Amino acid sequence: MRRVAHQGIGGILVLLSAVSPALGETPEELFERGNAAYENSRYGEAVNAYETVLKYDIRDPRVEYNLGNAYFRLGELGRAILHYERARRLRPVDPDIRANLELARSRRIDRVEPQEAAAVVHWTRALQERLGPDRQALAFLALLWVIAGLTTWASIRSSGWSPWVGWALAALVLAAALTALSWLVTWHRLEGERIAVVLDASVEVLAGPGENNASLFTVHEGLTLTVRSERPDWVQVSLPNGLNGWIPRAALGFV
Repeated sequence: MRRVAHQGIGGILVLLSAVSPALGETPEELFERGNAAYENSRYGEAVNAYETVLKYDIRDPRVEYNLGNAYFRLGELGRAILHYERARRLRPVDPDIRANLELARSRRIDRVEPQEAAAVVHWTRALQERLGPDRQALAFLALLWVIAGLTTWASIRSSGWSPWVGWALAALVLAAALTALSWLVTWHRLEGERIAVVLDASVEVLAGPGENNASLFTVHEGLTLTVRSERPDWVQVSLPNGLNGWIPRAALGFV
């Protein structure tokens, strides 16, 4: 279990401090109080402090990460994984978030194997998640600047275009296209896809949205599911292995 993040939450807290008297503390003070409570093993108090920070509509990976740590210490595996997943979505390249998320996942009852993918696909996805969408976007922009610079230089030089310039530009355009595609796929997997985490100790997955439908199988606390469709009280989900069904909304936490 990696330690809590102690850094301040950032400049946004200064902007929000004007409304803080309603709760008596600024988000920064609440964050520090949560850290102090965690370090003194008062995990319930830490949870309350971090949850109050989130009521300010702050989306910060350090708050989510610390909240996941506190819930993990309290033995609430589903909520720990929920907040680790939220932290990972906000900062996919953070090694502490990934490490604690994997630790929490290892404690789950369900061992659902994803549908098999080729080794190259598995390693590509792992690399994409380590880089994150932000770094890939920056790489794409850098490639565009290089392409523009090379094109301008080749257009104004006295000898004009040469074969090597054409091949270099073709390679750069291909690299930029692949980087853009990789960014789009990574963004969709990490941010564009709605996922949910089972919070109840166990819940029946039904064939349809209603208690009168047949039970297909049971899932347990901490399992991460992909949301396929939603109704007011029911959510259609799918497992990594392709199985799907309906779960009561109240049993889930949404990332």
